[in-house]
Amino acid sequence: MSLQVLVVDDVLESRRALCALVTELGQAAIGADSGAAALALLQRHRPDLVLLDLLMPDMDGFAVTRRMREQTADRWLPVIVTSSLEGEPHFIHALENGADDYLQRPVSPGLLQAKLRHYAGVLALQSRLATLAQRQRDILGNILDPVVTLDAAGCVSELNQAALALTDAQGRALAPGVSCDAAFGLPLAELLGRRRLTAQRASGAFPAELGLSQWHDDGQTHYTLLLRDLTEQQQVERMKDEFLATVSHELRTPLTSVLGALGLLAGGAAGALPAAARPLAEVARRNGERLGRLIDDVLELTKIEGDRLVLHARTQPLAPLLGEALAANQGYAERAGVRLVAEGLADWHALQVSLDTDRFLQVMANLLSNAIKHSPAGEAVQVVLDAPPGAARVTVRDRGPGVDPAFRARMFEKFSQADGGDRRMQGGTGLGLHITRLLVERMGGRITADEVTGPGAAFSVSFALPDGAALPADPLHTTRAVRTVLHIDADFEARERVARWLAPLAPHCVVEGVASLAQAQAGPAQDAPALCLGNPQAQGSADAFCSALRRLAAGRPVLLYGDSVDQAFCDRVGLLWLSPARSGAEALRAAVQQALAATDASEMKRPR
Repeated sequence: MSLQVLVVDDVLESRRALCALVTELGQAAIGADSGAAALALLQRHRPDLVLLDLLMPDMDGFAVTRRMREQTADRWLPVIVTSSLEGEPHFIHALENGADDYLQRPVSPGLLQAKLRHYAGVLALQSRLATLAQRQRDILGNILDPVVTLDAAGCVSELNQAALALTDAQGRALAPGVSCDAAFGLPLAELLGRRRLTAQRASGAFPAELGLSQWHDDGQTHYTLLLRDLTEQQQVERMKDEFLATVSHELRTPLTSVLGALGLLAGGAAGALPAAARPLAEVARRNGERLGRLIDDVLELTKIEGDRLVLHARTQPLAPLLGEALAANQGYAERAGVRLVAEGLADWHALQVSLDTDRFLQVMANLLSNAIKHSPAGEAVQVVLDAPPGAARVTVRDRGPGVDPAFRARMFEKFSQADGGDRRMQGGTGLGLHITRLLVERMGGRITADEVTGPGAAFSVSFALPDGAALPADPLHTTRAVRTVLHIDADFEARERVARWLAPLAPHCVVEGVASLAQAQAGPAQDAPALCLGNPQAQGSADAFCSALRRLAAGRPVLLYGDSVDQAFCDRVGLLWLSPARSGAEALRAAVQQALAATDASEMKRPR
């Protein structure tokens, strides 16, 4: 990089000699005979570096340096002072007044060349960084989605051009210093656990998908949020749902007529069918019913996703509903040669939950029909009712081929089906488990695919007990206390995975998953969990998260389970750590069991 050097010296011979030396060293030189002349040239030529004599009659080098700093506040201009005076005090004074370096006169050509080469490299690097920073600002400024950066306290620190259109709940424009509570109506801890929120513009509120990145600068934590407006996407989804609903209704009407006509033909309304025609009529009827089920699934899905599903929930005993579900599916099981076995209905006969009767029976019908469909003849499908702390749980277990691990992560998604040939032969729309999950969640419950030992698959549906409900005594489990593992992780899929991996520890261990500490602290008052399992990622300051986790654990073990920290950090804060990237289900279960055993040992030592 070639430099343009401004040489400032009131002595003509010294100025000319230094300009000639700079030129010999391959740089461009401009001379100024006074401080005032140097300040004027500074605006016209924008030099890259200044060689400044300290002793000048009109304005000394100290004053010139201060004025130059005022005029070049937008950039860094290296100033090297020169003087023939002996001693260091005047050079120290110059550096304290803003100079960057100094040279003793007479100037050594070799030393000057080294300094010019050094500052050329620094300025080149600075230029590249400035170009990169400007490019990032240009990119950020032209992103159509609002981008907001918050500091560690949750206050707005930066906004892109699109974010300037955002307002708070009172209609005031967002600006640096506004808290996220005022901007988005949520405290920082809760905001970091969200994936969707409602944001405000002057034109009104709009639904937004939230993208979050956490980064650090000079030891300070920052959070950058990207808000993607979902208004248009939701309009398209509504149009799609309305289209599907319309088409499904239009298909349902002629299909009903076709099935009715086939039923009349099979019943002899048009006379006895020839022997060769009866199998064809049966094939037409069977496939018509299959098409009818597909249409019903699509109609049900559009109703649920379009928020048109009306639930009639009431608190009622769960065991009789399970008995009704088993009876309704008994005929299908007998035709498949499969037995239905119920466990726990008598033990938990008084267990009551708030449910919509018809929708719960629909959930059980989906789970039971899947289990029956995939079970070999002669095997049994188990339906188990139990009650982990504060909840009622129904588990449906079959002895079929089980769930492919590669399929497990998407099995509750829309139109998902495993690729195994035997399952494809069973037919289906790929909507059953998706609809089941939506119905369970609408009723306030949770469905999981449990990991099992041996053949088969198991699905569990859990519902919270109503507030104030007394848990009936369980004669089978009175000798062993049920321990709660509180799992805090902003990632929904990670919480689901941990719940599956720890399912084999049931019924004496139950996993309660929440997205943030704020959600855990906002829950009903209860005893401290036997173990706190937490991922510091997206939870704010890792140190503050660990301190709050200790308080929540109230002396019981805390296990950090995330790769945003390492062993050195955990050693410093004095907590256990397990890396998800380097461990699997067995390692997690072993770590949890070891921590729970430590809890049990500690509890036994406490005075009664």
